[in-house]
Amino acid sequence: MPKKKLIGAKTLGLILFVLLHGNATASDQGHDSPDAGGHESHSFHKNTAGVFAGITHAGRRKNGPAIGFEYARRFNESFSLGAVAEYTGGDGDFWVAVLPFGWHLGHWKLYAAPGIEDGHHGTEELLRLGVERAFALSDGWEIAPQVNVDLVDGEDVWVFGVLFAKGF
Repeated sequence: MPKKKLIGAKTLGLILFVLLHGNATASDQGHDSPDAGGHESHSFHKNTAGVFAGITHAGRRKNGPAIGFEYARRFNESFSLGAVAEYTGGDGDFWVAVLPFGWHLGHWKLYAAPGIEDGHHGTEELLRLGVERAFALSDGWEIAPQVNVDLVDGEDVWVFGVLFAKGF
């Protein structure tokens, strides 16, 4: 019985790059501001909801457009839990639903998200690993490019896109 490939060399390289680069930029958080007493305080939105637009690439999902909805709840400055529902069209024609556990390093977010893929191949378990970099706009809005890899059925499926989100 052949073993399923869990993490490919490209995926491992991406994770290492993000971890090393994220630690180097963790001190540039951009969230610190002095309060009335002159002490540093950390500010972030407890909730973020947004729309994702992107493209998938790999095996059975070659270059399919993806669109989805994302929600995240921050428990503190470093950790969040969310929900993602994403549809991929084109040759793929399937849904992905995941629950991302996020680790925030300033403007950077790393996440691992167990979930499922449901499409014409049936329903399969998956693990999504990803990174995003948030750029703040006005009035709590942000734009965040993302790179994700879905590990599903022995395959690495890459998802590239942008999240347009509002914090509240």
